[in-house]
Amino acid sequence: MNQPSLTAWYRRSILLPTLLSSLLCWLAFPPVGWGWIVWIAPIGWLLPIGWQELPGHRPYRALWLAGFVFWLLTVHWIRLPHPANYLALVVLASYLGCYLPAFVALSRVGVHRLRLPLWLVAPVVWTGLDLVRAHMINGFSMGSLAHTQVDFLPVIQIADLVGEYGVTFLIVLVAASLTQSFFTHQVSLFRRCCPLLVAMPAFTIVTLYGFWMVTGDVHYNRSPPGPRIALIQGNTPADWKSDPERQLSIMQEYARLSEEAVEQAQQLDGRSVDLIIWPETVYRYPFFTVSEDFIAPPDQFPDSTLNAAQHDLAEFVQRTDAAILTGIDRVHLYPTDFGHTHFENFNSSIFINKQGELVGTYDKMHRVIMGEYVPFAEWIPWLAMLTPITGSVSAGQHPQAFEVDEFIYCPNICYETTVPHLIRRQVRELAAADASPDVLVNLTNDAWFWGSSELDMHLACGIFRAIEMRLPLVIAANGGLSAYVDPFGNVRQVTPRQETATLLVDLPKRPAAGLTFYARWGDWFAGVCVVCCMVLGVVGWWGLGNGYVADGADALHHSSQSDVAS
Repeated sequence: MNQPSLTAWYRRSILLPTLLSSLLCWLAFPPVGWGWIVWIAPIGWLLPIGWQELPGHRPYRALWLAGFVFWLLTVHWIRLPHPANYLALVVLASYLGCYLPAFVALSRVGVHRLRLPLWLVAPVVWTGLDLVRAHMINGFSMGSLAHTQVDFLPVIQIADLVGEYGVTFLIVLVAASLTQSFFTHQVSLFRRCCPLLVAMPAFTIVTLYGFWMVTGDVHYNRSPPGPRIALIQGNTPADWKSDPERQLSIMQEYARLSEEAVEQAQQLDGRSVDLIIWPETVYRYPFFTVSEDFIAPPDQFPDSTLNAAQHDLAEFVQRTDAAILTGIDRVHLYPTDFGHTHFENFNSSIFINKQGELVGTYDKMHRVIMGEYVPFAEWIPWLAMLTPITGSVSAGQHPQAFEVDEFIYCPNICYETTVPHLIRRQVRELAAADASPDVLVNLTNDAWFWGSSELDMHLACGIFRAIEMRLPLVIAANGGLSAYVDPFGNVRQVTPRQETATLLVDLPKRPAAGLTFYARWGDWFAGVCVVCCMVLGVVGWWGLGNGYVADGADALHHSSQSDVAS
C-alpha cells in the first residue's frame, strides 16, 4: 500500500499535530474541563507512530516539547505556593514531557517491528507508562487522561476492577482506533473500519457495566442512617505557619465554625454531630510523643508543653460533644547516643473520641517531593533546607483506622488520594487486620493553590479512589474543595472554593461490601501493560543493535516495517 503524501499538513512537521494534541488534551482538564474532547484529542500524538519516517532532524525533541507544553499548561498551579515553585514547575514539566517521546518510540516498535495494530499497541504502552509515572520519583498520578471523565460516571465504574488505568486504556483505544480508521489511505473500507469494530464494543461493554453498577446508588440511598459528620473548611492563606498569633486565631476560627455546625445540626433535625473533621495541619499546637523508656528533659519539655494539644482538644470535645479528627504536626522525641534529645517531625492527624481520650494518630505515608522532603536529605542533611514550603518531615509506615459508634474511618492526608496504589494498600491492610474502613477521610490544605484548577484535579483523584474501593470519601480542605463523594463517584455535597464553610454529611449505614476486585488484586492490568512496554523496549534495543532499517510501506496496516528511531 502506498503511504499518504508527505505534503499532508499533519506530516510536514511532527510538532504541528503533536502540539495541537497537547492543546486539545489540556482543554479536557480543568479549568476548561471539556472532558468529551479527550476521546479524539490524542490523535496528533498517535499519528507519528504509523509514519515510516519521523520528519525533522531531531523529531524526538519535538515530541518532548509537545509533552512539555501539555504538562506546563495542565499543572501550571505547581507555581503558586512559593516563588521557588516556578522552577519546580519547569523541572516537573520537563520530566513528565519525556513520557510522550517514550510512548511514540515504544509504540513504533510494536507497529513497525512486531506488526501489531496501532489500536492495540498504543493503549497498552500509554497505560504501562502511566503506571510507571505513578511510581517513578515518588510518583505523580495527577493529569491522568482518565480524570477527564469524572462527569461521565458510567464510563469510569470499571475502576473497581482495573483502577483508573482501565479508563485511560479505553480512551487511548478509542483515539487510536479513530486514528487508524480515518488517517489511513488507499485501503478497503472494511480494513479501515476494523479498528472501530474493536473500540465500539469495548466502549459499549464498559458503559453498560457502568450503568449496571450505578444502579447500586439507589440501594445506597435507602441504607439506614449512619453517623453525622461536620466538615470544617476555613479559608486561610497557606503562609500562616510562622505567625503564632495568627495560628491561634485560625484555631479559634475553626472552633467557632465547629460549634456553629453542631448548633446547625441540632436545629436541623435534633440529631447531634458524631465527628468533626478539620483539614491538614490546621491545629497548630504540635502533638508530642516520646519513645518508650525515654523521659524527655522536663526543663525543655514540661508536661504542660508535652500534653497541651491533647488537653486542649479534649476540652473542645467536651464543649461540642463530638469526636474530632484533625490535621496536626506530630513531634516524636527520642534519645541520641550522646544523651541528647532528638526529634522527628510528621505530618499527622490525631483522633480524640467523645470521651476526650486519645485514640491514635496517623502519619502521612506519601510525602510531597520538594514540599515535605528533598531526595537524599537522609545522607546530606543540609539539603532539607531546600524545602520552600513546610519543611522536611518523615514518612509514616502504616495506615490507621479510627472507630466511632461502630463506624470505621480511614484517614489520609493531602495528595495521598492522588496515589491509587497507596489507598488500595491502606484499605487492604486494614481489612486484613479486621478493621475494614466504612469511609475514607482526606484531610488537605489546598489553600496553597489559591482556588486554581488544582482543586478540581485533586477532587477528581478522590472520585476515582471512592470508586476503586467502593467506599464513600469525605474531604476536609482548607480553602476548598471540601466534599462528600459516594462509592459510585457522585459528588453529593461540595463547598465553594476560597470561602469559609461547614458541611454536614449524613452517611448511610450500610452492610460491609467487602474488598473490590481492584482492592484485592491491585494494578494487575496496568502491570501487564508495563511488562509489554519492557518487551517492546528490548525488541527496539535489539533492532537498533542489529542495524535494522525500514523498507517504506504504510505501517498502519503492517505492509512493512520501519525503524523505531527514525
